[in-house]
Amino acid sequence: MLKRRFSFVPWMTVLALFVGGSLSSPVAYAQTVDEAKAKVDKMPEDPARHYNLGVIYFKNSKYNESIASFQEAVKLQEDYKEAFYNMGLAQQKINQHSPAIKSLKAATELDGTYADAFAALGNSYRKKGQNTAAARAYSSALKIVPNKADWHYNLGIVYQTQQNYEKALSAYKDYMKHESRKSSKRYKQIVELSKTIEEHYLTD
Repeated sequence: MLKRRFSFVPWMTVLALFVGGSLSSPVAYAQTVDEAKAKVDKMPEDPARHYNLGVIYFKNSKYNESIASFQEAVKLQEDYKEAFYNMGLAQQKINQHSPAIKSLKAATELDGTYADAFAALGNSYRKKGQNTAAARAYSSALKIVPNKADWHYNLGIVYQTQQNYEKALSAYKDYMKHESRKSSKRYKQIVELSKTIEEHYLTD
């Protein structure tokens, strides 16, 4: 139950530390863009080669080229969940969050246990201000991998943005439970933030 709401927002600095997704890498058989392009040219009907090229473009911060390669991969293999996932991450890098949502939803529809895709989907919903959908996506990810500290942290931010302080506090406590870096700046911020929520936003 809420105790009171303050006009100030003591947690805005925490929001700046919002955690993103991580790339899913293929079996490495080409290490440079030129090598990967040569592999594609040699066998253009192989979706894995387009995927490999997309990953290498991504690692070289060439996100538009990365997206194009992942698109070729999914054209050739419609159930290529990793290509949809990584395409979503590349789209996030250039702030294309609506297309990213579409890509990441495709990955989760192909595999309902794809926790990383659900978490990344939550990130794009959060960026779009769709906090209810973001909370649902993070919760789905955490049902699959419940010990992921970063996802509890992100879920806490979403709930706090919604002024749902009870759920925010619960998520932050789960973050603190699973966070291994107890000496990190972020961990210390969440410890203090949790105290603030308990003292000023919730009843006993």
